[in-house]
Parts: sequence; structure tokens; C-alpha cells
Amino acid sequence: MTKLTVLMYHEVATPRPGTRHLGNFVTSSQFEAQLDALQSWGYESIRFDDWLAFRERRGRVPRRPLIVTFDDGYRSFAEHAWPRLKARGMRATMFLVASQIGGTNVWDRDELPSPLLDADEISALHADGVDFGSHTWSHVPLAKTPIDVARQELVDSRARLSELLGAPVRVLSYPYSNQGPEVRALARETGYAAAVRGKGRMNFRLTDPYGLRRIKFDLHTTIEDVRRELLRARWTRL
Repeated sequence: MTKLTVLMYHEVATPRPGTRHLGNFVTSSQFEAQLDALQSWGYESIRFDDWLAFRERRGRVPRRPLIVTFDDGYRSFAEHAWPRLKARGMRATMFLVASQIGGTNVWDRDELPSPLLDADEISALHADGVDFGSHTWSHVPLAKTPIDVARQELVDSRARLSELLGAPVRVLSYPYSNQGPEVRALARETGYAAAVRGKGRMNFRLTDPYGLRRIKFDLHTTIEDVRRELLRARWTRL
């Protein structure tokens, strides 16, 4: 049975002194080792569109399909992550906070500011093969936000990013993995074809495309941890 593995990253960089949310980081060397291990184990990088076509029986995917995702849109992606992915023939999807393009991670009020990709950098990466999706307009927890405000977060983000990229934005990442049935319905209503959260599991063909699960690694994750986590996730159905 084919299972989709979706990985969740934020920053590929060495944390600066004073960084609080260390769980959002992996170093460049860790990232490189993880990519090499994944490829040696037979994982092959695909796009969300590939998986959606497979779900609808309009296409095929590799035996071990893999989607590598990044939340927030940090500039470090262009320097440290994308060159390593591209060198291995792997793809990536970056989820952007539409109101903070070229800004910083202002939603992390207790964290050191980190620069985010600007419009020119996003356009250049898109032309180079990076896929982009929405991380809402301002990085709010959607299920804890009034429904009309949440709807506008999704509509405005999708419109802004589609205009910037010159192509429809089809995939959403829920900030803080905060979602539920009402938010999933809202994502469908506002034009998204799929959405991702956390939860550390793999996905089946019948998994709700608006509740795709991701596996997250951090600074403390060893290659043996990666292997163990993927084996555990592969044999867990829920």
C-alpha cells in the first residue's frame, strides 16, 4: 500500500545565541544527512499535485513518495536548504505568510527576528522549481479565530500569493497545526485543494487531503531517530 510521507521544516540554519524555539531548526549538515538517508532508503520527492492526481487515479507516484515542506518562508531556505535539495534532484514546497513577505517572524513575539524571503527572492525560487503555498495572511491559529476573520485570512493570502507567483495557490499549511472540521471546510470553500498539519504520521490514499499529516525533525534528531520514526509511522494506521 502506497503511503505519502510529508516532512515539516522551518529553518535550516544554526540557531543564534538567545534563540528560544530550537525545535524549529535543523543545521545544514543535519539536513544534508537526512536527505541522503531518505534517498538511500528509496524515498522519492514529488509535488502535492502529483499526490492529488494519484488520489483521483489520474496518475502514479513512486513506491515511497516524499514531499518536503517548509513553513513561514525564512530566507535561510534559499541559502541552506534549496541548494541541497536541488543538487539531489528533490523538490520543496514553502508555505508563506502573505502579509510578511520581505519582513520577519513577527508572530513569534518571544523569539529573535529572522528575515523572510522577499518578493524577488520568491519569484526567483519559483522559477527555479520551488512550489509555494499559503500559511495564511498573518499566521493566526485558524480554529481559535472568528470564522469570518479566518475566511479572510485564507482568501487574502491565496489572492496575494497567486498574484505574486502568476499561478493559483492550491495548498495551505495551518499555522500551529490549529484546525478542525470547520477550518477544513473553510479551506475547501476558499479554493485550496489540500492542506497540511502536524501529527507525525504518514498519509494513505484515502487520507483527507485537507488534513495531511507531517513528520517534523529538529536539532536533536539523529539519523537513527529518522529511520526509527519513519518505520514507526509506516506501520501506524492512525
